Amino acid sequence: MWIIIKFKPNQFNILKQEFKKKLKVEPNFFFPQVKREKIKRNKLISHTSPLLGDYIFCFHPQFNDENFLQNINYLKGLKFFLKGFKNYQKDILSFINRCKRHEDKNGFIKQTFFNLTSFKKIKFLSGPFTNIIFQIVKRKKEIIEVSDGKINISFSTERYLFEAA
Repeated sequence: MWIIIKFKPNQFNILKQEFKKKLKVEPNFFFPQVKREKIKRNKLISHTSPLLGDYIFCFHPQFNDENFLQNINYLKGLKFFLKGFKNYQKDILSFINRCKRHEDKNGFIKQTFFNLTSFKKIKFLSGPFTNIIFQIVKRKKEIIEVSDGKINISFSTERYLFEAA
């Protein structure tokens, strides 16, 4: 059964060890991440950020047992786990599968994961136009045409990361 855990920042490895002690086997964790790029002092710097902040999905068959869940409620590194997860197993699995369908070869979430239909302006988070805001001119299936008044660009939505501006 999948549970959703809120963990303490910088204590995820401690939490993994605590789970291993309790379960004797490390549970399956799913932690979707996005890779972002910034230009700083004329250098391209990459960093990763979690898609869900300090929430993580965790799977183990013993999570069906209510008594076991009471025992793990106070593990080191754990803030809490969301209640009501038993009723939303199909939704949790659907979200995890959607994330996995939109992962690149390194396991990072691609831009195709995000719904692009409501954006009017975008700000690039990767590539040569990082931190520049563009107006969306035209949308096709996987290609977007943008302009900032001086420059017109057409690019694949899978190639660069961007967010609504």
